[in-house]
Amino acid sequence: MPETFRVPRSRANQSHQTLRGEIMAALEPILFDDYRSSYAIRAQLEAAFASAMEQRHAVAAHSGTIALLLALRACGIGPGDEVITVGNSDISTTGAISQCGAIPVLCDVALSDYTIAVDQVEDLITGKTRAILPVDLHGHPANVQALRPLADRHDLKIVEDAALASGACDHGAPLGAFADVAMFSFAPFKPLGSAGNGAMLVTNDDSLADQLRLLVAYGHVPPSLAEGSAQGEALPPGYQNYIAEGYNAPLDGLQAALLLVKLPYLGEWTRQRRAIVRGLEAGLADTSARLPRFRAESRPTFRSYAIAVERQQEVYLGLREAGIEAVIHYAPPIYEYDVYAGLFPERGNLSATERLAGEIVNLPVTPELTSDDVDYMIEVTRRLINNG
Repeated sequence: MPETFRVPRSRANQSHQTLRGEIMAALEPILFDDYRSSYAIRAQLEAAFASAMEQRHAVAAHSGTIALLLALRACGIGPGDEVITVGNSDISTTGAISQCGAIPVLCDVALSDYTIAVDQVEDLITGKTRAILPVDLHGHPANVQALRPLADRHDLKIVEDAALASGACDHGAPLGAFADVAMFSFAPFKPLGSAGNGAMLVTNDDSLADQLRLLVAYGHVPPSLAEGSAQGEALPPGYQNYIAEGYNAPLDGLQAALLLVKLPYLGEWTRQRRAIVRGLEAGLADTSARLPRFRAESRPTFRSYAIAVERQQEVYLGLREAGIEAVIHYAPPIYEYDVYAGLFPERGNLSATERLAGEIVNLPVTPELTSDDVDYMIEVTRRLINNG
C-alpha cells in the first residue's frame, strides 16, 4: 500500500501555499506582538463566523469534542437526562452526552442521506428526554427544520452536530438556523480546516451564548459581571470569582488567525466540492454503487463522498492500493465499540445504521482535486465495483 496517495483525502497544503502571504501576515501579530493580540483575533473570527452563519453569537472552542460537551451543558443537560442521537457518528457525539452524565438514546437513520430518521424520533421520547442531537453526517444536512416543532412540542433542546458540514445550507439557511445551538469543527480534514484542533458554537439565544462563554473559560466571571461576588459584595482588587465549573477550552489564537484568513474562501471551496461530487455522481451513476440522495431543499457540502457498495472491504482496499485515500466512516456503529458493551438495548431497531456500516466507502473530495484526479477515481472505482 503506498505511503503517499495520488488522490489524497486533503490537499489543504496547496491552498495554504496559495494563501501563504495572507497567512503569514495573520500569524505575525500573535507571535511577535502583545499576547492580547490572540484574544482580539479570536474575537474577530467569532464575529465573522457568526455573520457567515447568520447567527447572533459564535463561541470558539478548542475542539469539536469539547464544544459538544459545552453545548449540552449550556442547555442544562445533566445526570439521568436522555439525549436522542444517531449511532453512525463519531464517538465524540455519544461521548459528549455520556460525559454530561446523560444517556444517549440511538435513533436509526435514512438510507438516502445517512442522517437521523425524523419520523422515528418521537417514538423514542420519554419523560427523561431533554434534547435531540442530530448529526450532519459527511456534510449532509439533517432535517433539523422538521425536528423543530417536535422539539418545541416536548420542550426539548436541539444541539446540531455540524462538525463535518461548514458551508452547507438547508431550507435556504446556513446550518444551525433551526437548532438551539450548532457546532462546527475545524479539524484539518473538515471542510473549513485549521492546522490543528478547533471548533465553533453558534446560537441566536443570548442566554445560551452567555453560558457557552462562561463554560469555555473556566467558569470565571467575565469582567462585565465582576463588580461583585455571587452574594453581591464587592471583591477586593485582584480577586477572582467562579460561578461554574468550566473548562480551559478556548480556540488557540494561531488556529483562529489561520481560520480568519480561510473563512472568506469557504463558499468557493464548497462550490468546488459540489462540482467534484457532480462528476463522481455522473461517473458512477450506472454502477451497482448506491449513491446518496438528498432532499430538494438540502444543500450539502462534502467532507467526503460516501457511496454504499456490496463488497466494502474489497473496494476500500482496492482504492487505497491504487493510490486513492479512501476511508470508511463510521464503522462499526458506535454501539459496537467495547466501551459501550451492553448499553444500547434499542440497537435492534437500527437496521439502516447496521446496513450502512457494512457498505459505506468514503471517496476524497478535497477542493484542490483536478478533473484528472476525479476521472481516475471514477475509473478505479468502476473497475473495482464491476469486477465483483
